[in-house]
Amino acid sequence: MAAIGITGGIATGKSTVSRILFERLREQLPVTAFSADLEARRLTEADFVVQEEIRSAFGDAVFDSNRKLAREKLRALVFGDVAARKTLEGILHPRIREAWVNRLRGQDLLLAEIPLLYETKAEKHFDSIIVTACSRKSQTERLTTGRSLPLEMAARIIDAQMPLEEKMHRADWVVWTDCPPPITALQIDLLTSELNKRYGGAAAS
Repeated sequence: MAAIGITGGIATGKSTVSRILFERLREQLPVTAFSADLEARRLTEADFVVQEEIRSAFGDAVFDSNRKLAREKLRALVFGDVAARKTLEGILHPRIREAWVNRLRGQDLLLAEIPLLYETKAEKHFDSIIVTACSRKSQTERLTTGRSLPLEMAARIIDAQMPLEEKMHRADWVVWTDCPPPITALQIDLLTSELNKRYGGAAAS
């Protein structure tokens, strides 16, 4: 089967583009969707072993009074300390990779949204890669206004990722989301047509 990766910078519209593209593609061919962010949330909320590894690495300070992971506290910690971020990535990334690698064995076309696809050197597993992109100004506004993050935290998160320009250069396709929704939708429609032409037969092989 064929595998398509969707990546890009934070707050560039990856999830929205992935959702719409999945809806368009499944009208024409068998397709399976995967989200690394949703898998990370599942692991941190429901996997006791993962929770205990996080507790062992960072202490009770990143958990609330109900012993649930306090995401805001963990985010502030890991994006203020490179070593802490690497530790968390060491806990989560191998498990997330295992989850999407397992889906490669299926018969459907795989549409995998992986924010750190290039950073984790996962591109070799994908037949095509789509990057969502927008201006840094829009990224910052979406993080500070839409997600209520402090400006300094927004900058730290953006800077912790591979430069968006490099991701765009490596991509097979780029969806520019710094535009009105109908224009973004038009790009996705065109992309759907191209993917269907390229992989319509591969999904069943």
